[in-house]
Amino acid sequence: KGSFNNGDLTIDFEGHIITKQSQEVKLTPNEYKILTTIIKYPNKVFTRDELIASAFGNDFEGFDRTIDSHIKNLRQKIESDPRNPIYVKTIHGVGYKFGGE
Repeated sequence: KGSFNNGDLTIDFEGHIITKQSQEVKLTPNEYKILTTIIKYPNKVFTRDELIASAFGNDFEGFDRTIDSHIKNLRQKIESDPRNPIYVKTIHGVGYKFGGE
């Protein structure tokens, strides 16, 4: 897929451009990697370890909880209501998945 667009959130994968309600959103490289990883597999629930491996590779130095802070920051930037996320959903006891249509 070259892009994602549901009218609210737009992601141009080739241009690395993300817009939320027509405003460009600046993501860190790690936030971008996490977002694009979960979007490419919209029905897959990623564990923290899978997200680390997919987004950062196996040479990632850090704790699995590091993912949680990236997710929190990502939600602040792309969710209309970060406390009730529609794009980056938490699947309790498992991990995270993409919830956008």
